[in-house]
Amino acid sequence: MRVFQPVDIEDVENGSYVFDGRKFLVTAGDGTKVNTTAASNGGVGQMWGRHVTFVCVRENRYTKDLIDASGEYSISFLDNTEFRGAIKYLQAVSGKDEDKLKGARLNVCYHEGVPFIEESSNVLICKVLYRKVIGTDGFVDKDLPEEFYKDQNSHVIYVGEITKVLVR
Repeated sequence: MRVFQPVDIEDVENGSYVFDGRKFLVTAGDGTKVNTTAASNGGVGQMWGRHVTFVCVRENRYTKDLIDASGEYSISFLDNTEFRGAIKYLQAVSGKDEDKLKGARLNVCYHEGVPFIEESSNVLICKVLYRKVIGTDGFVDKDLPEEFYKDQNSHVIYVGEITKVLVR
């Protein structure tokens, strides 16, 4: 097993946690099941005097159900080239139907009960502070709903307090 070390959030706020379009994995579990989804919409910052992440998860994703059940999630950063096949697999398969982590050949670790992906280089452990369905009525740029929500499958945005940062 690889070893992760906790670090202070101030040491990495402008470091390797830049959300630049590369895929990252959002993982959650309810005590009996774990699931992860590949995502590219999110960021890191401060809100309400706390260090936070914000991530967007589609309403039809099983991971969303597990985040809602547990109130926690992790964000795992993987090398997108090395794990390209695993990421594509995770995007194509539902965790409701099968153990997609096994199918993607990824391993799960836990930090204080919150699952994350062992193959990651960096991990953010988060506690949900806020969640909201992104409705099409809130868009100022009216082209975006047509481009991203034609299928009526909205995102849920989660603002999560970063409770732990783990790096290799």
